[in-house]
Amino acid sequence: MHLRGLDLNLLVALDALLTERNVTRAAERIHISQPGMSEALRKLRHHFDDRLLERIGRDLELTAKGRALADPVKTILARISKLGDRSADFDPSIQRRLFRVAATTYGCEIVAVPLLSRLREVAPLVSVEFEELATDTADRIVDGRVDFAITISARLLDRMQVHEEALRSEPLFTDGFVVAISKDCPFAGDAISADELCGMEYVETRFGGSITGVAEQLWRQQPRQPRICAWLPNFHLTLDTVGRTGMATILPALMVATHGDRYNVRALPVPFEMPVLEERLYWHRRNDSDPGHMWLQRMIETIASGIRG
Repeated sequence: MHLRGLDLNLLVALDALLTERNVTRAAERIHISQPGMSEALRKLRHHFDDRLLERIGRDLELTAKGRALADPVKTILARISKLGDRSADFDPSIQRRLFRVAATTYGCEIVAVPLLSRLREVAPLVSVEFEELATDTADRIVDGRVDFAITISARLLDRMQVHEEALRSEPLFTDGFVVAISKDCPFAGDAISADELCGMEYVETRFGGSITGVAEQLWRQQPRQPRICAWLPNFHLTLDTVGRTGMATILPALMVATHGDRYNVRALPVPFEMPVLEERLYWHRRNDSDPGHMWLQRMIETIASGIRG
């Protein structure tokens, strides 16, 4: 891998550059100046005889060499950190750390508020940056741009098989599904049939504009489907639309129970069998030796253990 002769500071800078793909953010990540990071990039390019990052349009992308280095460099740094950490402890009361978590709005709704409230009490210097789940989330976990993802396995299925050996996961909580309709909808019953639901205008949720929801996947297996009038990018927009119109949708029960009154929406049982929604926490196995990473993992799992779907 041609790492001989590369000092540890340059190795840390290389990891930051390959992770952030941006000189300014890489400098902020390891708390050095932007000119200092630019100089480190110059030395790294000379050392590897490769540009490592190339400008394509307005973005910086990794070269083939950069992509090949990304995961091994992270693994090496994790091992070095483990060797130097005699106590193998993370003290959240005094240590500064930024974690990145990818999740849908639903996952954020359930986990983010209680997590951030708890962090204010026990870890005042720990920050968490939440980002929308995307089709490349599995790749972002592998290359270190994301520490955790909160999702169901189907959400990461595109790349899950490619990265199966690298990723680990634990169940966080389960939830069911309900039909959501406006409280002003003329439908007066406490139950709805599949035919009645198919006769209503329907709205679906697609995360990031491309990640198909569980309900939409299940509809494709039914002998009859509703006419989908719109696809929206998150559950809040879907709830708001349903509450203001005569449309219907199928959403996680916890989401409707939490926000139904706010959006003038009520819940009905789904008229066909739906799977249990199991949200899981995903991370890269190289972080199993990172005390800080393991600490936040336990914190998230503890918060999720009190959730009942």
